[in-house]
Amino acid sequence: MASGWRRAGRVVGIGLAALGTLVLLLYAPGAASVRVVEKNPGTNLHLYLPAVLFPLGLKLMPDAELAKAAREVGPWLPAIRIAAEELRRIPDGPLVLVEGPDGRVSVEKRGDKLVVEVEESDESVYVSFPLRFVGPMIRELEASEPPS
Repeated sequence: MASGWRRAGRVVGIGLAALGTLVLLLYAPGAASVRVVEKNPGTNLHLYLPAVLFPLGLKLMPDAELAKAAREVGPWLPAIRIAAEELRRIPDGPLVLVEGPDGRVSVEKRGDKLVVEVEESDESVYVSFPLRFVGPMIRELEASEPPS
């Protein structure tokens, strides 16, 4: 009976190690984070998604939908590519700050991420995304864009 428990323990240990390795591989390159908090009793949403899934998600989109998205953002892809490259080079700091009577919006670079924060009287929203995943997403969109 003891050898059965040892075997089960090894299987569980190997399974946990494999799961830990998978999580490390998915999250090591960076994660996109979305947090929405309603200040009055309501919904609180917290998502931490491995950024490697975003370019993969584009590959899994139906061709017609991906082509439509590529057509819609196509004219701005060169500007988005240049902006993402330059954002990776500049020092950390605020890029945009808008304050008004109804709230505050800030966009800033923190490390290798673009961070957007919105504070309003009834909710706050936080979004961060690793800049290095913008390039692969642009390449995927460009590859699906029909030639003009």
